[in-house]
Amino acid sequence: MPDTAEVVATVRENFGPEFVTARLAAEERTRAFLDEHAGTMDAERIIALGRLINEHGKLGRVRYDRFTPGFTGAIMSKLGSDPGTFNTMTTRLWREPVEDAVATLGGIYADRSTFPHAGSSLPSFLLYLRDPERFGICVNATMLGLAHETGAHYQAKSLSGYESFSADLRAWRHRHGVAPQEADAILTAIMRAAKPAAVAVEKLPLTVGIEGVAEGCFLGVEQVDQWVQALTTGMRQGVFHGPPGTGKTHVARLLARHLATSPDHIELTQFHPAYSYEDFIEGLRPETSGGGLRYEVRPGVFARLCDRAAKAPDETFVMIIDEMNRADLAAVFGELLYLLEYRGAEVTLPYSQRRLAVPSNVFLLGTMNTADRSLAMLDFALRRRFNAFPLPPDETVLARWTTGRPDGNAELALGVFRLIRDRVGPDAPVSPGHSYWMTEALDAAAAERIWEYQLRPYLAEYWFEQPAELSRLDTDVRSLIAELA
Repeated sequence: MPDTAEVVATVRENFGPEFVTARLAAEERTRAFLDEHAGTMDAERIIALGRLINEHGKLGRVRYDRFTPGFTGAIMSKLGSDPGTFNTMTTRLWREPVEDAVATLGGIYADRSTFPHAGSSLPSFLLYLRDPERFGICVNATMLGLAHETGAHYQAKSLSGYESFSADLRAWRHRHGVAPQEADAILTAIMRAAKPAAVAVEKLPLTVGIEGVAEGCFLGVEQVDQWVQALTTGMRQGVFHGPPGTGKTHVARLLARHLATSPDHIELTQFHPAYSYEDFIEGLRPETSGGGLRYEVRPGVFARLCDRAAKAPDETFVMIIDEMNRADLAAVFGELLYLLEYRGAEVTLPYSQRRLAVPSNVFLLGTMNTADRSLAMLDFALRRRFNAFPLPPDETVLARWTTGRPDGNAELALGVFRLIRDRVGPDAPVSPGHSYWMTEALDAAAAERIWEYQLRPYLAEYWFEQPAELSRLDTDVRSLIAELA
């Protein structure tokens, strides 16, 4: 990643020459608002305060997204539902002598129920406004960025933790000549630049052991071993089924790397409504020759793999069928239903009239999205020829993924995942999976984008008759993300 000086220069260039002055002016307007209304705010003024906190400037334009999604509508509306508590706590943080206000913040961090929905950012922002040189703002991305710079670990769970964060932030600012008003943007950029690159399946060793599959999928070794035993001692085909975001394709690709004797022996295809027997087994294809048109029999992708496997009986080959249930499976598979059950038997293909068998050294792995179609709806003759490997939304997988990552990532990822899972129902075929939240350098802004552009539209399609339920979940998800910001 670029060094700190380069990140500082880039952020300043992106925000423009009025970066700090625009934020200073916005903060001064926030102080004036608090001086006038602290202790007497109703729900409307609480929302107005959030808008002021988020005000800043970028390239000469006024913007209201400095701490987005923190201090936005959802979280401020939650705070406005109990104006009595909000006014009591903000008055103490804003008007008490500074050392008393610091002690108040420590009490809030030790027991969040004293200031519900305020999270860690609002109390610290009020102290920051009182003395920007001394106090830091506890935003998750800022703390993660500073942790990358210092090697320390920051949590807004106690007064001592907050004072340690503020002290290290002051030292870092002075070392790099960073003003208090620009620290949050620069440290967020450092956090994002420092995210480790995801390891692609293609970058793995040529062969992957069971332990490697389990580690790469954040699953237990016992679970992977059971799948391998089912495939190697019985039917040599299996289908991974579950809702979107449970890692079905990733698991299938990694397991294929374990089963196949070479990455070159793995074939992947994706089914769709127009996918046919002619694509998969064999069919007639038009050819032009000498100005004329003729039809030629061509083998499909699976028939070609079987031919390769028959010529190399000591090697192992794997076919992966992604989105398996999106095609008319009975029509696509044809004689394959018989050949999968009776390995080594032969049938005569209708176009070429040649004999085809499925060698015993061929494995077939499919993935199936249960939000599209239930496994029970598949043709029974097809279903009984495949091991069914369920992949439900799994908190344990997500928790394993967060191990070794900053606590802010873990708290945010697990918190939002649990909220959505519990509201939709853990056993619902449309319950979004854990992999949506397995995003490096997950901060509140990234979490809100995942919710806004991926999960909310997806759930809206399935809850079109329950708009009020989706609206409540939308408010709660955004509030939780802002709280954990």
